[in-house]
Amino acid sequence: MKTRLAALLAAMAGLSFVGVAPAMGAIGDVETPTVTGPVPVTADSTPWAATDKALDSYGYVEQEFEYSGDAFAWDTSGPSDQTGTRITTGGPGDDGRYPYRTRMIVRRPANPADFNGTVIAEWQNVTAGFDLEANWFGDPEYLLDNGYAYVAVSAQRVGVNFLRGWDADRYGDLDVSARDSGGAETITNDALSYDIYAAAIKALLDGGNGADPLGPLAKPDTVIASGESQSGGRLSTYYNKVQPVHDVVDAFLITVSTGALRHDTATPAIRVLSETENRTPRTEADAPNYRQWEVAGGSHLPRMAFDNFQAPIERDLGLTLSASCVDYPLSRVQWPFVVNSAYEHLVDWANGGPAPPTAPRGEYQDTPADPNNQLVRDELGIAQGAIRMPEMSLPVQVNTGINAADPAGGGLFSAFCFLLGSNTDLPEQELSSRYDNWATYIDQVQTAADDLADQGFILDQDVPRLMAQHRQVPFLRPTPARRQSGGKQNAGNFTLAWKGTEADQSTFELQHSADGGVTWSPVPGAEALDDPAFEFTGKGEGEGEWTYRVRSVTTIPADAVRDEYAVTTPWSEPSGTTTVDKTAPKLGLSCPKRVKAGKRAYARIRASDEGVGLRKDPSGKRKIRTGRKGAKRIKAKAVDGVGNRTVKSCRVRVVKGRR
Repeated sequence: MKTRLAALLAAMAGLSFVGVAPAMGAIGDVETPTVTGPVPVTADSTPWAATDKALDSYGYVEQEFEYSGDAFAWDTSGPSDQTGTRITTGGPGDDGRYPYRTRMIVRRPANPADFNGTVIAEWQNVTAGFDLEANWFGDPEYLLDNGYAYVAVSAQRVGVNFLRGWDADRYGDLDVSARDSGGAETITNDALSYDIYAAAIKALLDGGNGADPLGPLAKPDTVIASGESQSGGRLSTYYNKVQPVHDVVDAFLITVSTGALRHDTATPAIRVLSETENRTPRTEADAPNYRQWEVAGGSHLPRMAFDNFQAPIERDLGLTLSASCVDYPLSRVQWPFVVNSAYEHLVDWANGGPAPPTAPRGEYQDTPADPNNQLVRDELGIAQGAIRMPEMSLPVQVNTGINAADPAGGGLFSAFCFLLGSNTDLPEQELSSRYDNWATYIDQVQTAADDLADQGFILDQDVPRLMAQHRQVPFLRPTPARRQSGGKQNAGNFTLAWKGTEADQSTFELQHSADGGVTWSPVPGAEALDDPAFEFTGKGEGEGEWTYRVRSVTTIPADAVRDEYAVTTPWSEPSGTTTVDKTAPKLGLSCPKRVKAGKRAYARIRASDEGVGLRKDPSGKRKIRTGRKGAKRIKAKAVDGVGNRTVKSCRVRVVKGRR
């Protein structure tokens, strides 16, 4: 960690205290907690929301540690640029200290050589009544692929009290609340949480009193504090009120959480907002220590995060997460890719590198009819401005950050519909007016993704992952089927290939027409193809002038928010004509049986073809050489335009002529 003395001394000038501070070393220091663990994992005792990722395949381990110590409450009232007050009265010794015991989850590289030097320390979100690693669930693959150490901290009463009830044997001794002699909580506003969170980071830096949470890893070069939504709000308060004193964090990533951050500190921060939060203007300006990145069309809970947390949360709650919303929920705008870029910018920024790019903000109506929905939208309802992922700049759906619970009710998760945003498939007519076919769309998405990477809002390494998601888009018709080289048209044995959706649940249907596209019929054996190609084998395609077309049918599986449904694309544009002609040319050859030597003689050839026509017409007379006696073999060949051939021969005997 970089030296924090200068920042600490600067912060002390604005710090006020209530009561007398106990001996903790220099004022502003964070106590190093006592750390125990890793807590054993058995068949009957596992961590809450343990990851379902195959960490071994990434070279990672997951461990849970408990840590304990004393925490002070903080008075965080007042303007955002006013440092908070550590309260030094109260507690068992009336010195402001309150004992606590909580836990942290650590996911780290098993091999110290694989550690990239950065720890992401996430303040767990407790909106749902339990700990939720919201930013981890956004895109764990990125963290695992790039050598980060990830630490999830349980700092708040709601999360810890849930753990105590969920598994009393494992978590019964955890407590982050002050309690009276009867066990009732006396501090219910989580005023202790700031010290408790900071203590976890101090343990990562110092190795802890007891167990080292990072095990064999080197001490981190950079610690990024991370929080989403509710916990992002706690981190905003921590940034403004406590970080100037603690100074244990190098940079802050706050996602889908609003609120002003002070601009008189050197600690860099990036705030990433979805459309759910910026439906009304968020006017905080960028500053030397601050960037605000708004992602158009994103929902507060991104689809990537929902897909990642659904299995472990359902497993540990023993129930199914389902929602019944007014509109089909969960925007498909994948803003966790923007978060990945923010992490890398923060590491550079915190260590003296360049500041991240300034992002465009949302565009707002001059006189909005709805004060809660002020964004400018196009005729489809697509919000304008902000960082535009391909889902917005090249839409196949209308993605928004807006939704509400279905008044009819149903679905345990329905109370959160307002956070889920929405997505609505564009009608076929709109799609066909925008994109000629699937391949055209993919080419345009590639350009858009490359541009975002060049601008610094997504990472180059994430472009292939983003493209893989778009290659599964099921709504666009395939390219025309084209005959591949190497097949024998005259035998009807050749391969047709096209480009179309790569969704796992997709099949392709191939049809052909022998009358230029007036009537169509299925190609036998090609009614439901798994791959975008079909080979005519055996007797092959029938004779004729064939034109082909193809479409895809994709089954979208049922999930927590929608029943199974199918997407059938329009037919592709017709292919060019492929001629299948299996009939060889007609060939006639007549020769005289005997010819006297030295006499003129001719073979007569007659050729015709009722299919594609002759490549070269051999019809006519062919002179027979009669200069020498003996048997002569005369050969004739007729070849049509696709290679069918007929060969005939005749014998002529040249005999001695009379004198």
